[in-house]
Amino acid sequence: MPRCCATTLPQLGLLLLCAAWLLPGLIGHAPWKGGDGEHFVQLWLLLQSGDAPQAVSATPPLYYWVAMATAWLTSPILELADGARLASGLFIALALFFVARAARALYGAEAGWAAALILLGCMGLLVRGHELNAATAQFAAAAMMLYGIASLPQDSRSAGLSGAGALGGGTVLMLLAGGAAEALLFLVLAALLPLWLADYRSPAVRRALAWGAGGALLLGAAWLAYLAMQGIPLIHAANLQRWLGGEGLRPGYYLGILGWYAWPAWPLAAWAVYRGRRQWRTPGFVLPAAALLGLLGLYAFDAHPGEEQGLILLLPLALLGAGRLFTLRRGAANALLWFGLMLFGFIALVLWVYWSAHDLGRPARLAARLARLGMTGVGELRPWTLALGLVVTLVWIGFLTRVQRSPLRPVLVWTAGMTFIWVLLMALFLAPLDRRLSYASVAAELAVRVPPADCIQTYQVRSQQRLLLAYHSGRSLIPADVGCTWLLVETRNREAEPHVAADWVKQWDGARPGDRSDRFHLYGRR
Repeated sequence: MPRCCATTLPQLGLLLLCAAWLLPGLIGHAPWKGGDGEHFVQLWLLLQSGDAPQAVSATPPLYYWVAMATAWLTSPILELADGARLASGLFIALALFFVARAARALYGAEAGWAAALILLGCMGLLVRGHELNAATAQFAAAAMMLYGIASLPQDSRSAGLSGAGALGGGTVLMLLAGGAAEALLFLVLAALLPLWLADYRSPAVRRALAWGAGGALLLGAAWLAYLAMQGIPLIHAANLQRWLGGEGLRPGYYLGILGWYAWPAWPLAAWAVYRGRRQWRTPGFVLPAAALLGLLGLYAFDAHPGEEQGLILLLPLALLGAGRLFTLRRGAANALLWFGLMLFGFIALVLWVYWSAHDLGRPARLAARLARLGMTGVGELRPWTLALGLVVTLVWIGFLTRVQRSPLRPVLVWTAGMTFIWVLLMALFLAPLDRRLSYASVAAELAVRVPPADCIQTYQVRSQQRLLLAYHSGRSLIPADVGCTWLLVETRNREAEPHVAADWVKQWDGARPGDRSDRFHLYGRR
């Protein structure tokens, strides 16, 4: 085989693996309860208002601008939620690109794919990267800034200018994504690196840093000035309210979730720290380590910590792990390899058992349990689902038989296994999960009973549920008494149904399939 083809085919395979990780789960389902539904509601409100800049007071605009664009571009073939969800896939792809470029700048060409695969293999990214998630915009912007800082010391003038452009562009994107504090942290880190590293003390690096940071500060100031002219307070424009709450402060939250959230990046990063403990005054050690410690210190003051925001912590961990992946001892590499094979093989077996219970009704006890959990269609065979699941499984087995020995193999097998499990889950259970996790079934009941011209007054119905029901049903749900002929009441955690006036007559009550916490009661006026 010609040398060019021999090098191109593995690259193509790695790109296909990234695509297989990114695409399944982004489309084909309604907004789900939780973060997916929350961000869809924000997007829908923006589309209804038609005035995105004004909404910056509640939501940083970058993610929603991109989601609007992807939804509009794909509107002929995709539903609104599916098209908007592609924005998350786009930002994840940008983060992969820039973290790979950063690893190449810090450790050499071979480390680029290592960083991307370690990042894709992180457990915390799997679900959060496949839902409507505004934090993915900050994730991509942070990766861009890290690449900009990492590439500043490059010898050639063009590389330095590229680093300055990436640093400046990433700073602006981070500000638009609601990460003003993170942007400031990375800029301060870039300014302090010359104190620790000789590579950052040259006049060329200082000029590049000045151009990148100066341009970003000017553009950021112009944006904030524009928002001030629109009457939007600075505290909301820069998303600073995240740092102003003290009652629910949990300083150790992010450090506490990294054990599973950042697996296997954190063990590889720990190995890199151990291996580089005597040569720590290098950009490949100082930059990701300082970024990680700075982010953990910053997020200790996050008033609303959550898994979504923790995505940025994966970037420096992936960079650290990529730097020393190829020095991993054979025993540790084989342990990661076989752990991944056994773990994902076992999960695949469990998924096929659950498929058998759902589609074939065997084992009967498990099928009955699925029915109690709200899985509809139990006992009905879905031939296309079976065929797709078999294809996915055979592709994974074929990959395992052909993957070659290399220092990259343990991480490659782990990330491929993670991808296989996700694709298999989506192939076998996307439709049942959609019915279980979305409010489309409840909205369909409302649409059957309430005429299109009538409005529905709501009581105790939370904002997210109310707006999702309005979107799916096409009915107007109003959280106030404006003389509607219909009343919708929500009860939670099996609480008693509230007393309503005698002029209301119950027409229906129900919940999402298998949901035991939220129940809806529909009344009609006499």
